[in-house]
Amino acid sequence: MKRLLVLLLTAMMLLAGCSSEPAPAETPDPTEPTEPSEPSEPTETKMTAGTYSSVGTGFKGDIKVDVTVTEDEVTEIEVVEHTETNGIGSEALLVLVDNVVKYQTAAVDSVAGATVTSNGFKTAVKDALTQAGADMGKFNATAVKGELKDETIDADVVVVGAGAAGMMSALYIAKEGYSVVLLEKTPMVGGASAMAGGTLAATNSQWQKDAGYEDSSEMLKERLLAAGHNKNHLPTVELYASIIGPNFDWIVSEEGGEMPYKNEGAGASFSFDGGGAGAMLKLKENLENAGVEILLSTEATELIVEGDAVVGVKATGEEANYTVNARSVILATGGYGNNRDLVPEEYFAFRYSGHSGHNGDALEMIKAVDGATRNLTWLNKQPNTMILPSGAPQYTNMGVNAVYKMSGILINENAERFAHESGDTWELMLRMEENERQYLLMDQENYEAFNEAMANRNIFNADDPDKWTADDYEGQPVYKGADTLEELAEKIDVPVDALKETVAKYNEAVTSGSDDEFGRELTTTIAEDGRYYALEMSIRYSTSLGGIQINDKMQVLNTSEVPVEGLYAAGEVVGGVQGDLYLGGSTFTWAMTSGVEAGRVVSEALAE
Repeated sequence: MKRLLVLLLTAMMLLAGCSSEPAPAETPDPTEPTEPSEPSEPTETKMTAGTYSSVGTGFKGDIKVDVTVTEDEVTEIEVVEHTETNGIGSEALLVLVDNVVKYQTAAVDSVAGATVTSNGFKTAVKDALTQAGADMGKFNATAVKGELKDETIDADVVVVGAGAAGMMSALYIAKEGYSVVLLEKTPMVGGASAMAGGTLAATNSQWQKDAGYEDSSEMLKERLLAAGHNKNHLPTVELYASIIGPNFDWIVSEEGGEMPYKNEGAGASFSFDGGGAGAMLKLKENLENAGVEILLSTEATELIVEGDAVVGVKATGEEANYTVNARSVILATGGYGNNRDLVPEEYFAFRYSGHSGHNGDALEMIKAVDGATRNLTWLNKQPNTMILPSGAPQYTNMGVNAVYKMSGILINENAERFAHESGDTWELMLRMEENERQYLLMDQENYEAFNEAMANRNIFNADDPDKWTADDYEGQPVYKGADTLEELAEKIDVPVDALKETVAKYNEAVTSGSDDEFGRELTTTIAEDGRYYALEMSIRYSTSLGGIQINDKMQVLNTSEVPVEGLYAAGEVVGGVQGDLYLGGSTFTWAMTSGVEAGRVVSEALAE
């Protein structure tokens, strides 16, 4: 009973406490001065100091990074692993690392020519910073750069664009003893030439003559006209055919370009270790040794014109606005394939595989002198294209060339062959355009040969195809594997009976020795058992085939066909060498040899 009474009394006391009014606050005396309150400091999210790892998707594969941070800043970024192209993606990664640490943001500019690499790197860095607990508002902010100063540079020659044509012209002029400033809007040299195979044709060169290879300027001219369906500009074709031999000899000579090409005795063409990217890095080294002033991340914005003559260039860099006064200007800015205002709409159905910095800069600059252009409606389209995991289109010439000598075939969405797979490129492309989709069909032996050829050129890693053909893989490329033709047909959504019939018909032609319905030389049959593979193929476009009009002295012409004093052009920026399709290997060779030619004629003009 006593316990019950205690509980009741306790409950009443608690209820009384809950219902009690709080003590009234003391009313301040309005006559008394009050202390001003301190403003509250904004709180900045601190990171947890340490090193964080992440992965992004680059052009060719994964980009793995380690990001080291303190509470307040990024102190170091290490690219632990990547498979990006040497001289392109590899150079871009160095630039990106420096810029993220310098500006303390992951929202740095992508590197032109390596956009996919840039995006993959930035994705990995942002993820690592998120792991560290970073304020992503801060680390996604645009890089804050200081105010640009004004700077004037005087030189004999200014070259705009550090691809093969620009670098080669700068090298020639510097070796003749003249001062050269080379402007490049991206953070690295090479341009589209760094993306090329790097092989030089050698028509009429001493190397070709020593190899006993039968060739001539006239034969080269006919090859160019045939490839371009006679839509080329004949005088420009003849200029190319006449300069290629002596300029090749200068490029490879110790007294000239000092470019260590391989003289393997083939005669038709000669190769460079590391391909185009390797050639561009070597060319940069030669330029530095020759004393050329190279300004990277510096975009030429306009020509300086006095009267009827071009006397320099204005440019904007990361630290200064430049006025470059020069006796001659050489434009070597590349093409216009990445400028949708210049590319005809018909190309938008295909993926662009060219340099992301090719925006037709020089085409805008020459408006100041009424510069003339030709053939701007054409860009080069090519078949035999696969799509990499990054979404970037990738040529597969080395792979398909291997399997077309075996029993690899192309089929469309109806599981039918539709063209001579290794025949005329133009005809194959036209037939591909008629399809909704098409696939490279391979048996196990062909699959291994294709992948080996691609991996040997560092297009992708040797173990990538097994990952891509796994049943649980859903990204690009569309690359399917199966134990039977029936299973493969289901995976790529083509008629089963039609696929079996196509394979049987092909094999019958091989075993019977019959002529192929498309004119292909048949060698081996498609295996009757084992695994089968299908890789989706498409069309890409890249190289600009039109551009600035020049004369045989590499001078830019105005719309009255009068040469503009002091202004020259070389490389892809020039229109007319090609027609509506380029001749394989001719664009890189034109860039290199026309660069030499521009250097030669400018040097001669300066000496007068």
